[in-house]
Amino acid sequence: MTSRQVWSIVLAIGAMATLSVGAADQKYLPNDTEIVVTVNVKQMLDSEFVRTNKDLYDQVKQQIENAIANNPAQQYLKDAGIDLFKDLHTITVAMSASSGREPTAIIIEGKFDEDKFSGAADKAARDSGEAVKVTKSGGQTIYEIAPPNNEKMLYATLVGGKALVVTSSREGLTDALARVAGTKQARLKKEFAVLLNTVNSKQSLSFVATGAALSKLSESAPVPNGEAAAAALQSIEGLSGAVTLTKEIQFQLGVNAKDEATATKMAKDGTGMLLGVQFLVAQQAKKDEKFAPMVEIVKTLKITNQGANVLLRGNVTKETLDKLLKSLPNQ
Repeated sequence: MTSRQVWSIVLAIGAMATLSVGAADQKYLPNDTEIVVTVNVKQMLDSEFVRTNKDLYDQVKQQIENAIANNPAQQYLKDAGIDLFKDLHTITVAMSASSGREPTAIIIEGKFDEDKFSGAADKAARDSGEAVKVTKSGGQTIYEIAPPNNEKMLYATLVGGKALVVTSSREGLTDALARVAGTKQARLKKEFAVLLNTVNSKQSLSFVATGAALSKLSESAPVPNGEAAAAALQSIEGLSGAVTLTKEIQFQLGVNAKDEATATKMAKDGTGMLLGVQFLVAQQAKKDEKFAPMVEIVKTLKITNQGANVLLRGNVTKETLDKLLKSLPNQ
């Protein structure tokens, strides 16, 4: 498999929930991290929203099981005793501004049987020839994954039966282990550390990114007005967002301004604009009843500032979501 395919297998574990940095130990994150996406699988599956929609959950679960049925990784997951719907807790993907769209680290937290995991990894090493190599570093077992075509090596290790850490360099992995052991300090960039305060471990899905990192990514992204988007992103410190499943769907979008005074002004201006949006949506709903669910959603929207962070929050109830889905045109 190519390195992209290997990353895809690791990322697919996170995608199995389909849809917060707070849940992952920040010591696992490389010091140059500027983008983080975290899926809190356990929180979602335990939420009232999922538990009261069992039919939908069963359908999604069946589709996922069908999708991975022929994946070579499926047998190794089974040998390792990993139940994707019971044993996974959170999946955190970290990237830096210089890594492009390739992750620098993926941290999968949950319950792992160390003996079974080790046995499955050894079997993968035997089956793959030179593609997977098992080594030791300071008493820790390291799995070196060597994709063909001289693509970038990947390095993985299981920490304490609680976290599977995969990195794009051996140095990155040993640094992470040193930070966990306390022999090295975590030194995340100050502006990024501030952004992390806007998300938490109770959220189902969250992302945090500095404006500089997003700007760099948008420069080469196939999007309209990419240069204008990059310039706009350079003007902010960072962005964050989160979705939380409870008995309803709660969501938030955060913008990190240059300072608290700027954030206060942005929140005030945004609140004024929000009132205008609420009025326009209400007027549209009078002309077309399909907009009625949108009225219910925009009524929940609120803009506040938390220090230098401006936060837009809202929620969608199950009833409103059902109405919204029914109003969409049939495919």
